[in-house]
Amino acid sequence: MKLVVGGVHQGKTAFAHTLSEHACDDLHRLIREWMQSGEDLQEQVARIEKAYADGVITVAEVGCGLVPMDAFEREYRETVGRISCGLAAQAAEVYRITCGIAVRIK
Repeated sequence: MKLVVGGVHQGKTAFAHTLSEHACDDLHRLIREWMQSGEDLQEQVARIEKAYADGVITVAEVGCGLVPMDAFEREYRETVGRISCGLAAQAAEVYRITCGIAVRIK
């Protein structure tokens, strides 16, 4: 699996599709949906890892900037960060995208 991280609207999806046509875009959005619906995050993330073992996963860096006042938003931000760290540890390659420019960090 390859992981592509970066800020919102920085070119993650376009770059991911140069690596593979099999891509899970915007994992951070799925994480929010799972948290809001009370789904088992470990189970869902394991499902995504398996489904995209030969593909690419993109996730936004949501932990930069101000700390949200809302408790759910803080928990969401921390959860996305922890899941991203876990995915990066498992990934064969990790890229960070800024202004459409990819830098391989693993």
